[in-house]
Amino acid sequence: MGALCIGLDGEWRLRGWSPDGAETMELAASTPGHVHLDLLREGRLPDPFWRDNADACQWVEKWDWEYERTFDAGPDPDTSWALLQFDGLDTQAEVSLNGRAVGCAANMHIPHEFEVGALLRPGANTLRVRFPSIWRALEGKPMDLPAAFTSERVHIRRMQCTFHWDWVNRFVSYGIWRPARLAMPATARLTDLSAVTSAIGDAGASVRIEAAVERRGSEAVGLRVRLSDPDGATVAEWDAPGVGEKLELAATVAEPRLWWPNGQGEQPLYTVSAWLTGADGRELDARRVRLGLRTVAIEAVDDAPGSPEEARTRELRVRFPEDDRNGDAPGRSFIVTVNGRRIFCQGGNWVPADPWPSRTTAAQYDHLLGLAADAGINCLRVWGGGIYEPEPFWEACDRLGILICQDFMMACGKYPEDDPAFMEALRAEAPVVVRRLRNHASLAWWSGDNENGMHFDADDPETWGKRIADEITGPACAELDPTRPFYPTSPYGGKKNTSVTIGDCHWTALVMGRADLDELPDYRGRIARRVGRFHSECTSSGVPALSSLRRFMTDDELADPTHPLWYFHTKDNPYLDIRLYDLQRQSADALYGPSETMEGRIGRMQTLQREWVRLVVEALRRSKWYCAGILFWMYNDSWPATGWSLVDYYGVPKAGWYGMKDACKPVIVSIEEAEGGGRVWVVNATQAALSGTVRLRVQPWQGPPTWHQEVSFTAPANGACVVAALPAGLGQGRPSHQGGAGAGQAVLVADLQADGHSDRTWYYPGMPHEMAPPPTRLSVAPGDGTVTIATEGYARSVTLQGDIVASDNYFDLLPGEERTIAWRPVPGLAPPAEVRVTCWNMA
Repeated sequence: MGALCIGLDGEWRLRGWSPDGAETMELAASTPGHVHLDLLREGRLPDPFWRDNADACQWVEKWDWEYERTFDAGPDPDTSWALLQFDGLDTQAEVSLNGRAVGCAANMHIPHEFEVGALLRPGANTLRVRFPSIWRALEGKPMDLPAAFTSERVHIRRMQCTFHWDWVNRFVSYGIWRPARLAMPATARLTDLSAVTSAIGDAGASVRIEAAVERRGSEAVGLRVRLSDPDGATVAEWDAPGVGEKLELAATVAEPRLWWPNGQGEQPLYTVSAWLTGADGRELDARRVRLGLRTVAIEAVDDAPGSPEEARTRELRVRFPEDDRNGDAPGRSFIVTVNGRRIFCQGGNWVPADPWPSRTTAAQYDHLLGLAADAGINCLRVWGGGIYEPEPFWEACDRLGILICQDFMMACGKYPEDDPAFMEALRAEAPVVVRRLRNHASLAWWSGDNENGMHFDADDPETWGKRIADEITGPACAELDPTRPFYPTSPYGGKKNTSVTIGDCHWTALVMGRADLDELPDYRGRIARRVGRFHSECTSSGVPALSSLRRFMTDDELADPTHPLWYFHTKDNPYLDIRLYDLQRQSADALYGPSETMEGRIGRMQTLQREWVRLVVEALRRSKWYCAGILFWMYNDSWPATGWSLVDYYGVPKAGWYGMKDACKPVIVSIEEAEGGGRVWVVNATQAALSGTVRLRVQPWQGPPTWHQEVSFTAPANGACVVAALPAGLGQGRPSHQGGAGAGQAVLVADLQADGHSDRTWYYPGMPHEMAPPPTRLSVAPGDGTVTIATEGYARSVTLQGDIVASDNYFDLLPGEERTIAWRPVPGLAPPAEVRVTCWNMA
């Protein structure tokens, strides 16, 4: 007979005490969960997302809270080995059983286990988990450590962002936030099972399997292990009749089915199953892990003397001396390779999908990550101010081929590396995290933290977080996960760590201050010039769909461009000289011109993000392999915000997601401004040279093109090339093509066709607000999950309104053009009764 298990999830009672003990409350609770969610369910809190209600929720963190429940252990429980197991406690917790203390916890990020055999009773048992306010744990701690937004957070091992960030409100909560149970193992149990691809060669894929066993008593135990292919067929099998604490196995998989990132191939997953058996053959425990056969590395190679890379490095150092102080040191690449193939990483930074992550469901992970895959994203960075995501996240990434850079959970501050208790907590945390995540094919590389060392040189011994990386996180990765790269911090490399010519950088072309607004007339040039080796953070900004905005603001508030709630839901970065919402609004006004209507103004702040994302990805893909990656800040959102993300809190794609989807196609066409004219590029992410055509035309607002040219090309495999030079005068303010339209009255359109691949980009050589297409009529014909849109004249920023995922959105239609757009509702939201279609110049 194997281990017995009594689940402890579900109904609990929750009690709360005010700081002075004068007030108390009691209510029903549910686990996994958080106190805020119980209070909200019971009507003790207003909707924390509506308007500024979040301010009315701040008292919760100052109270003490206690969960209580009873469970039935049966008439004769086996008390020889009984374990209370909590997969997650947020955060400082005191656990008692039947009135006796069991133990304490102080780390949200790892599971906690307590032996309780001596306290367990037949029949009813009473379990309590008390969460003192974090402020009790902070007594006596220094509050002057430098940290972004607030300093007390660096002492507490819980998700950092909900102490307040420049994109989420403060929501410090408490709770049994992951599943809990009472486990009563037999005489032995499996404590770990890992499988890793150590090499891939001509003979096949070399797989290393390790199993760890914990035993009680002297009974001999055996272990059966099976490696199965993606179809379930047995590849290798072992039967070890007598094992100790550890078993190591090796196998070679002939003709392996390799795992590839999204867009590069399939994601077949092998299975390793292990069964622990007693002397009489009975099953004591079992585990299973999935395995993707693949290798991963980061190509960090110095620029060769006289190479184009060396020339680009010198150019960047001259142009941006404040961002790169490396002098004559050679530049160095940062290129992710999978199975020996270079991968241009395109994606974003992942943050917790909710301020109370206990309520994020597997279906939500599937939706958000499915959107990422649909947009051509092949890489996400799990940012260091959040959580180590649960299995549903990782299973989806493995299945969808989304590479993950995993930060250890520290961000933007000086952590107390001289505090023995803090360092001991990290020593306990790091190996647990590495063991839990290392089996996943999607995990590509580790980073010691987010931006703690960003303003230091890579070799500076005083770098914040260096001691943690040298003594704890780095050694844990080297010992337990040696096949994956580890970097001490992100960004990392050169002088300073966010150097744009060495390693990865957190660098953006987005305007981030008052002075940057003056550069907007040359926004395309600004984007094209800011090319680093690997942008592990690159900001984009845009407001959500109108349907999402209406979930947390009224129409009257939305109509007021300076209403305080715009700022409340955008938040601010104290290091900038302008408020983030003002930066977003003023950028949209400068590029597209002000609008007198609510929908027009919101539409411009949406299209700003789509166009910026598209242009940034195009520019960086044109620069492959000098640049080898772009991860936008940020991919998703933790609460209803109006700023950085590509997908909003409700799971509705923002305009930036559609820009990403456009620019991340395997094959794209791109127009680059250049002195004396311009250049047309084709970027090919496929593994074969690709031949096709690009049709160029000058398209006025009405009628047929006034100039056109068709160019044939052959683009190299996994590369980029110029396929055409454009006439002189392009980029000098107005079209001047042969037969071109009058000043400001046309756009240059490029359409690509190549072996099943198609793409379109367009270029207007003035400021976008100078585009003045006359009013046009749209013809809209709804279908079953589709809408067909036709226009008489040029239609600017055609937008499908509603809680939908569309095949395209926020796009321009050419005169006389018709497109059928497929759409589907967002899971968890009511399907719209109709999809409303608008454009900026609608008659």
